[in-house]
Parts: sequence; structure tokens; C-alpha cells
Amino acid sequence: MESYWEHFKTPFICFAGFSGVGKTTLIERLIQRFNEDDFSVGYYKHDSHRFTMDREGKDTERCARAGAGIVAINDPRHFGLVADDSFKKRTVAHALEQCDCILIEGYKKSPFNKIVFLDAEGKLPIPENSKGIKAVIHQGEFAKAASLLDDGVPKFHRDEVDAIYQFVRSHFTNCISPLYGAVFVGGKSRRMGSPKFQLSYNGQSETERMVAVLKTFCENVVLSSRADLDMGALGDLPGVERVNDDHAGLGPVGGLATLMGRFPNKAWLITACDTPFLSENSFQNIVDQRDPLRYGTCYTQKGKLGYEPMCAIYEPKFIRPLFDAMSIRELSLSRIISDLPFKLAGVREEDRQNFMNVNTPEEYKIARAKRERENQPQ
Repeated sequence: MESYWEHFKTPFICFAGFSGVGKTTLIERLIQRFNEDDFSVGYYKHDSHRFTMDREGKDTERCARAGAGIVAINDPRHFGLVADDSFKKRTVAHALEQCDCILIEGYKKSPFNKIVFLDAEGKLPIPENSKGIKAVIHQGEFAKAASLLDDGVPKFHRDEVDAIYQFVRSHFTNCISPLYGAVFVGGKSRRMGSPKFQLSYNGQSETERMVAVLKTFCENVVLSSRADLDMGALGDLPGVERVNDDHAGLGPVGGLATLMGRFPNKAWLITACDTPFLSENSFQNIVDQRDPLRYGTCYTQKGKLGYEPMCAIYEPKFIRPLFDAMSIRELSLSRIISDLPFKLAGVREEDRQNFMNVNTPEEYKIARAKRERENQPQ
């Protein structure tokens, strides 16, 4: 099996068995169920023989036969691509990672998670001690797989589509990455005239408050900063690591790229030190609505006219489009989000002001007065 699957961020499972046992029929029915539940599902067929996806004499076939390494075609609704094997890694990864989950037909000898089909006589297509067997599909006879089933591997009749669907769906949704948190403190603060990480409200810096809020939801919380920022005024925050940007001058995009590069198997809940009206409920809601199979989860304003990238969760597979965007100097997280399948959480009209940034001394004065009023006993 191709090595790029070892680093794939979108969850997948293989369906392995002899020819004629019903793999494609079952996968087809599972895809229908995933679509009914609004999942974007990818299908990958491993063919051990040569295949043909074009018709002799058509323009694309003629150009492929002439030696084109990649042949692509599109119409108003679809596109198709046939490429030499050397192009496979990048094309497969870029296309399939945009799906929520992937069903692979084949690769029975791979070490990856798989559902195996018994033949009509109950024979396994691979040894019982093969790696990654998560379930067994049978046609009524399964005595020859008794020792495997005795070890607790679940079994399903191939017509139990609902039960198989629930099993596969649970397998995917359980592939959730640990959630880390980051408070971004490295802005230049030019309009404020002093570092915003030290702005305080009711005797507590906003940085400290955001760290405390994120610790409620995250296994680990860090401060994302530029390397030349003197943070001595903040004092020591026990158990909170400072992570300096590896990509200087790229703003939150560079900070997030640094975090995702250093911790590639973690999801990130991020916020900034200059949003004094975000509450614990703001983060509770985004965590509750988290969809670990998408690129991330974020708030969107009314009519999807804008995104709130600094109160959002970014899943591990966001690293690929993030670095692609950096390579063309796209430094707006909102614009990167707009091109990807994110889980979107709406913002109520009365909550829109909670996402306001404090950028100037005048705005800070107003925000501090409001926070002080909110802190007064009723």
C-alpha cells in the first residue's frame, strides 16, 4: 500500500475480501447513508489490474496516448483526471483530504484499519492475525473465523447495512484528535502603542483570562508569539509554554502554521489577547459543535458574510491548505477558511459585539469601562 496513507489526516477504512463477496454493493449503500447524513465521503478503488477510464479515439485518450502525464477534463458539474503513477501522491492527497471520510476498496494486505469479508464458505481473505481487522462481514457462515470473533472482533451479516453504517460512522467520529489551545499574543500593537498582551480588566490581564478559559477545554495551552516580543510584564504562567513563530511577519497564519508543524497530530482551539468580550460560553459552543471530520469549526456572521478565525478549531488536516496558502502569501485565515469545507456555527445578532477587537487606547478605555460595569454586583 502506498506510503502516503500513513500520513493521511482524513480518516479512512479499507474493505477487503475476495472478488464477488459484495464489497462494492455494500460500499455503495454506505455512501448513500453517509450522504443522507450530510457527510462528504470519498471512495478509493485499488485495482490490482490495469483499468481504463476513457474511450479510444476521444480527445483525452489521444493526448494521454501521446504522452501527457496528466489528462484532465471538466464540464459544468464534474471534473475527471487520469495521471501517471508518479503524480499519484499529490493528486490523491489534495483531492481526497477534502472529504470528511474515505472508504477504500482493496488493500487487504495493508496494515491499516480494515473490514474483512468472508466468502460464502466463511473463509478469510487474509490470515487471522493480520493487522488492523476491525470487523468481519459474513454471508451466514463464519465458523472458520471463530478464533478471530472470539477475540471480540464484531461480525455483521452483509445485509445488515444499518448496523454496519453505524459501526463505520462511529469508527470515523472516534478518530478525533486531542484538542490543544493557543492564545495569540504576538501582534505588533502599532495602533495601541503598547503590547496588547498586558492589557488588563478588573485586575487580570486578558492573556491570563484567555489561558484560563482555554484550559477548561484543552489538554494543553500555549502562548503563540513572535520571537522578539518581551513578555516580562506578563509574569510567569505556570504550565503554559511560549511558542515563538517559525514564520516571522506572517501574523496569525504564521503562528498557526508553527503550532501545526510542531504538533501535527493535534487540533487547535485558538484565540487572541485582544477580544475582551469573548466568554467561556463562546468557546463552549464552538467545542460542542466541533466536527472533527471537517477542516475545522468556526463562527460565521449572519448570511455567511464573514468568519471569526480567532475563536475557532483547526483540525490536523488544515495544515496542508494552510501551508499552500502561505506559499502564495495568502495571510488571511478568513479567506483560507472560505475555500474549505468547515463546520460553521452561526452568531446571534446580540452576540456579534463579543468578537470585537480592541486596537486603540480609546477602544481599550471603552472596553475596560464596560467590563468593569459587568463585574459590578447587581
